[in-house]
Amino acid sequence: MDKDILDRYDSTIGATRYTTKFKRHLTERVNNRHEQRLLRRVLRTIADGKRLELALDLPCGYGRLYPILREFTDQVVEGDWSSHLLRIAQEYQREDGLYSPAAGYVRATALAMPFSDGIFDLVLSIRLCHHISEYAERLQYVREILRISKQWAVFTYFDFHSVKNQVREFRRRFINKSPKWTLRTSDIQELANEAGFDIIRLIPLSYFFSGHRYAVLRRRDHRG
Repeated sequence: MDKDILDRYDSTIGATRYTTKFKRHLTERVNNRHEQRLLRRVLRTIADGKRLELALDLPCGYGRLYPILREFTDQVVEGDWSSHLLRIAQEYQREDGLYSPAAGYVRATALAMPFSDGIFDLVLSIRLCHHISEYAERLQYVREILRISKQWAVFTYFDFHSVKNQVREFRRRFINKSPKWTLRTSDIQELANEAGFDIIRLIPLSYFFSGHRYAVLRRRDHRG
């Protein structure tokens, strides 16, 4: 993964800026509310009236999505590369009277997660893939998510075929603009087949204003 990005999030300043990111800007507040509604709909469908036993939220950041996960899951492990964000997440969850603290807080890289195969009923990984600069590492990241999932995997990636990315690619012909770090639907399908998963849905966060897409995958051989 890109060292500058890792160092930024693992610094006190970077962690603090990320913690307030979704409050500072109107667009981020709107995106956050929309994303939370989308995730709640996804988890409601996944849970289907039952509670999941154990989930992983990585990267958890400051625990932005933790309360929503706890609505549908008995226990949640919070994971992140940033020790500062993990500390902030613990503080937030101790102060929140509605939700008990996480089952554990683990400092980990998404490219080599320190967990056994198939240990989590749900692995949630939001807004990380587009920070991974190397294509091979983006594939490895998805493989790791699927490796440790017993049943469900929900993650986001920046879609190469999204309207936002295609506009960016067109503009790159005329201005010096770097490409986004993307994946294609065919990449997700190949990785799903390789790991024995089915793609249930690929949901755009926004058709026109965001290139992020939610991937919802389920393991084929899971029973229960």
